[in-house]
Amino acid sequence: MIPSSLSYSQIFTLRWIRALMAQYLLKSISKTKPATKFSTLKFLWKHTISLAFIVVAISLITSIFLSQPSQPYDSNSDFVGSEKCGACHGKITASQLNSDHAHTMVRVHELTDLMNSLPIEYFDETSGTKYRLEKSNSQLSKVDLIASRGSVVERLELLWGLGAGRKGITFVGKSEKGDFGQSRVSWYQKINKLDITTGLEKKPVDVYDALASWMNPAETEHCLKCHMTRNTNHSPETIKVADAGVNCERCHGPGQQHIQRMTQGQKNPSGTIKSPGNLGSLEQVYFCGTCHGIPPGGADLRALDHAMAQKHSVRFPAKRLVLSRCYNESGGKLKCTTCHNVHENLPLSFDQNCLSCHSGKDSLASPCPQSTNDCVRCHMPQETGFMTHSEFADHWIRIVSPPENH
Repeated sequence: MIPSSLSYSQIFTLRWIRALMAQYLLKSISKTKPATKFSTLKFLWKHTISLAFIVVAISLITSIFLSQPSQPYDSNSDFVGSEKCGACHGKITASQLNSDHAHTMVRVHELTDLMNSLPIEYFDETSGTKYRLEKSNSQLSKVDLIASRGSVVERLELLWGLGAGRKGITFVGKSEKGDFGQSRVSWYQKINKLDITTGLEKKPVDVYDALASWMNPAETEHCLKCHMTRNTNHSPETIKVADAGVNCERCHGPGQQHIQRMTQGQKNPSGTIKSPGNLGSLEQVYFCGTCHGIPPGGADLRALDHAMAQKHSVRFPAKRLVLSRCYNESGGKLKCTTCHNVHENLPLSFDQNCLSCHSGKDSLASPCPQSTNDCVRCHMPQETGFMTHSEFADHWIRIVSPPENH
């Protein structure tokens, strides 16, 4: 866990220092060519203190960095639920509960459109597996995914649907053997049908393998953590509905202490509720990047990190945003919430956000010579090929003209 006393920008600075120290060590060794055994010992003795300091510092800083939090706040703290937040913050809570964030994890039987479309069938020609999504024979409120080849049949009881449905929904369920897994087929909005889940295209060994990608407890926690408000470390079968979806306390922290102090008459009690919207640009990108892609490290955020420049990272907007000249030259003005109100779904246009900087001679950045309408069409084009039947806006804001070959 990152110490609460350090901000993300401070930690990023530590990473930069770590890189410089490692660079210093390598240069010192490479420039020194001791001719004798004695001079070698003399060199080592001369640099013993600095070498020891570098080793210890690198170890400490690395230990901080390799323990990135899986979610912003302690999962064992006192959460109260969004209904309690709504007692005072009614309008914004109601808006947030209707947003895509709040519906990133829902009980399958609550997916009305899907339930009304059952049964749904799909045949995977690659593996010769037939899939059928249908209401359970035991309880009509439950849904089963059935995989079969000839007389061999396997069944997955679907517990949760992951994804708000704007692009698709992947299912997490339990087999008749008691194993938990991610379904090998998902529902995709663009085609309104089932197809192979992104990342699970590998040909399955048998029918059971064709049913799902089976997960141990650690893998299950990793899979679900960004779809939940509070990571309770419970199995998918025992997760409470109140903990599912990304709601108020996922970003603002547990609310019990805040409510207690407000009830006692303390107005705006400091330290009890966090406001990610007030974070600095880099801090906020890291905060949102917990689920939307932690940005690349290194001494210079503006450097085009090779891995981040690859197309597959388009799925993770935080990673792409930090590559943008707009981001790096905005003086901290451009951050996630500049364009995104996390309490609502996406607006139809972002032009006004762009024009707040690219408006004229005295603005922060030069105006676009081509148009002042539909800026994202040219500068944040929709990219395909990273998730089945889905498109993603590339948050590496840049001049893309003519459109790049994908």
